[in-house]
Amino acid sequence: MSESTDSWSDERVQAELEAVLADLQTLEEHLAEPLTLADAIAELETTRAMYEHAAVEV
Repeated sequence: MSESTDSWSDERVQAELEAVLADLQTLEEHLAEPLTLADAIAELETTRAMYEHAAVEV
């Protein structure tokens, strides 16, 4: 069973989002025929920015 993300700290969530974003960007760079990952990447960047902003306010 996977670990619940409810108990993750903001820093851990941000680190996980950054890792997923980096993986998506790397995947997009190496695809023979690029898929449209731009929407997923933009959504992750927005989510990461929200966590970054929330962490600064705390």
